[in-house]
Amino acid sequence: ANQIAMETLPTQNDPEALADAVAERVHGLLRSHSAEGDVEGIGLVVPGMVDRRRGVVVNSPALAWRNVDLREMLSARTGLRVFIENAPIACALARMWLDQTGSPESFAYVTVSDGVGAGVVVKGEVLRGHNDTAGEFGHLPLALDGPRCLCGLTGCLEAYTSNLATLGRYLGLDPALPEDRDALRRSGLSPHDLITRARAGDRPALATLQETARMLGAGVAGIITSLNPARVYVDGEIMVGWDLLGPTVLEAARSRTLTDAAAATPIVPVSEGGVARLRGATALLVARQFSAPQVA
Repeated sequence: ANQIAMETLPTQNDPEALADAVAERVHGLLRSHSAEGDVEGIGLVVPGMVDRRRGVVVNSPALAWRNVDLREMLSARTGLRVFIENAPIACALARMWLDQTGSPESFAYVTVSDGVGAGVVVKGEVLRGHNDTAGEFGHLPLALDGPRCLCGLTGCLEAYTSNLATLGRYLGLDPALPEDRDALRRSGLSPHDLITRARAGDRPALATLQETARMLGAGVAGIITSLNPARVYVDGEIMVGWDLLGPTVLEAARSRTLTDAAAATPIVPVSEGGVARLRGATALLVARQFSAPQVA
């Protein structure tokens, strides 16, 4: 039977501890499903820059990891092949390979979570760049003297539009400060909560979301201007509030494009959240079965 089970674990800033926790659950799945056939491997998606050939997380500001050999950690603990990928690129792969509605051959898939990034597909191939780190649009500066980002720079798109940035702005906390970031997570406030408050008439909540939408639209405009995709998908927990955010995102994006054709680029909200990343992890295995090597 085709079954999907999902479990959420607290963020493990220690990669060894995370590898232990994941391996424990993998062994449990292997024991409980041993009669159902062979295991192809493990698909793993990570927020941050990934050297997929070596399986190394080069830089993940959201996790505060640099040069972590996560593939080797998991492979040694499980005995399975591990395929690792940047989260937005994995989501783009899932859209390209598993979407039945028909995506264009050139598109951008923007993810808005604790970090912000983009998976870019051009003529059916994922754009990776010389060292596999293309798509880090979340760290392009919208202002040189803006808020500090988790990456250490200032004014990044991510520092205005990530979940942490949005919730921190509402609560008066700075996610770039470890103590404020811990307080933000202890608050238990989620993007869904913020959207609920905005719909109930909470003006600061609505203003916070509108600021996120305005800056997100500016970032999407940069993607449209630089890459000219046929479509831009925007995925994240706040997309369930597209009725509140959408008009501002579209207005900000279209006001910063340079041609009528660019202004007409469809911007499509996707509220798949973590499911998109899970589909992306599956796509890492599926793509290797059916795709050309340069795509997978």
